Amino acid sequence: RGAMIALEDIVQVKHIDREGKKFDKVSRLDCRSENFDMEIVMDVNTDLYPVKLNEKMSIALATSLEEGVPDPGTYVPNPGPSLLDAYEYAMYGKVYKWVEEKDKSTSPVVSIYVSFGGLLMMVRGDPRHLKDLEPEGRMYLLMRKV
Repeated sequence: RGAMIALEDIVQVKHIDREGKKFDKVSRLDCRSENFDMEIVMDVNTDLYPVKLNEKMSIALATSLEEGVPDPGTYVPNPGPSLLDAYEYAMYGKVYKWVEEKDKSTSPVVSIYVSFGGLLMMVRGDPRHLKDLEPEGRMYLLMRKV
């Protein structure tokens, strides 16, 4: 796959609504990625996409849905074949915060925050694996159960 996928990994749900349920149709998932050992906290519309504790999902963060075609930045009603075909749940959003953490250990850690129309996601891990997630950049979160 080309540069359109900025990050792809398998995550396991470790906690659901750890701080209590805030909204009827949305849950906050605390996940750990298997390949890159990242912490991922994300809000998911569990009315549309129910998720269970310890469930594993394949996730991708993509800057475009089509190989070699930059995202148009507007809604395209019938995009044709795309990455969406390989996933069960998708959200479109924007990176709004990028924080480098220097005090915790000798290895660098970065936290990236994304808003998908008010549903939030935080990804924390090694900056080498997150370099394609640009500040202020638009991205798709794609998920499917494995």
